Formats: sequence, structure tokens, C-alpha cells
Amino acid sequence: MERRTVLRSALLALGTGALADCSSTEQTKAPPASAQSSASPPPVTTTKPKQRPKPVPPTEAVEIGHGPRTMPRVALTFHGNGDPALGTKLLDLVEHAGAKVSVLAVGTWLVAHPEMATRVLQGGHDLGNHTMHHKPMRKLAAADAHREVHDCAAVLRRTAKSQGRWFRASGTQQTTPLIRSAAAASGYAACVSYDVDGLDWEDPPAATVVKAVLDGARPGSIVSLHLGHPVTLSALPQILSGLHAKHLTPVTLSELLR
Repeated sequence: MERRTVLRSALLALGTGALADCSSTEQTKAPPASAQSSASPPPVTTTKPKQRPKPVPPTEAVEIGHGPRTMPRVALTFHGNGDPALGTKLLDLVEHAGAKVSVLAVGTWLVAHPEMATRVLQGGHDLGNHTMHHKPMRKLAAADAHREVHDCAAVLRRTAKSQGRWFRASGTQQTTPLIRSAAAASGYAACVSYDVDGLDWEDPPAATVVKAVLDGARPGSIVSLHLGHPVTLSALPQILSGLHAKHLTPVTLSELLR
């Protein structure tokens, strides 16, 4: 089943009248006219329409590792953290190339640089939740995991007027039931993972990042990259041109997974 169908299923989450008795062959005689005139009219009965049960919110978000493999599109996703000047230059470059991306922001980054929420949205990009403090979520207790998602969602609502549609866990590629439960509790239907790691977080040569992305990208891929790393900015022009050569269009998560 396509991931798009799974996502849509998570977002939606959550009287016959009696037959007359025809067995009798006897005919009933009509009462006299006087009886008809004095008889009380039959009581009027009404049937209340059945109420549909209210949908129950899902207790766990779904994990999405990639989009549909049938369309020539990919999602470049960026962990929102680091020097806002680098992030702004990267968004400028992306927009000059006519591409759209998704930024999954760390809450403390938006607290320090609230203007970046506006900058991302004004460019037509997606803005989502990447936890409040970027802690290793697999090691967190339930209350702490819920707080990481909830607090970042609150910052997004304050700085962007919306908590966004997408959540990505920090410190792990794959989620756990606890993480998915924490996401659902804050109103996120999906935890966005990825199937291509750009390796820019290791700060290797730009050629390494370009190769990692272009070797791994195929229709439906979700690519993990980072704002705040100079190597990402250096590698991006070749990544965009390489995707174009592979006939793959960079789009937002919302477009890839709609």
C-alpha cells in the first residue's frame, strides 16, 4: 500500500421498517361511518436519526519513510537548527532554482530566531516539528518524550500561527511506539523518517554529500539534510542539478505525501 494511503487513513482516523403481514387471506370489514367519524386519529410517531459515532483520534502516529514510488518527485527535508544566516542563504538558493523544501525546526532554534518561521513560510516551504531540544528520543521517558513534541508544537503555533503537519523525531531515524504516541498526543498523524541520508551532519567534503543524495534518491524519496552546515550549502547546487538530470522534482512533504 502506498504511504500516501496510509497517511490519509491516519488523518481520517480517527430503521428498516417492518414488513406487512401478508399471510392472512381474510378481508376486514370497514367500520360504520359513525365509528369512523368519532375515532381518534392515530398517534404520530417520529424516529430520531441515528447519530454517527465520533471518530476516535489515533493513539499512535504512523511512520513514513518515503512517498509514492510512482511519481518523479522527492522531498528535500532540512533539520532546522544552526546559524540562521546559512539557513537564509540556503533558502534563497533553493527558491532561485524554483524548488520547494521542508524545514523541520528545533523549538529552541525558533525561540532564538523566530523570524526564521516567517522566512520559511514566505518561501512556500513546509515548516514542521523536530522536537524542542533535539534530545535522543529513544532514551527519553514517556513524559519527557511527550514534552519534547508538545513544547515545540507550542513554539510553532506562537511563531508560525500553526504547529505544522509534520513531525520528525530527534536522534533516531526510526521511531518507537512511545515516540509515535507522543506525536499523536500533540496532534501529529505522521512521524516523518527518510530513506536517504545526505550525511551533511558529519561535515564531510561536499562531494560526499552530493554522492550520498544522488546515489540514493529515487521517485518518492525523502532526503535528510541540515540547515546550519556550510557543506550543505556548498553541495546543494550540484544536488539540485543532479536531481534535475534524474528527472526528479524537489517538492514539499505536503505535496509528496498528499
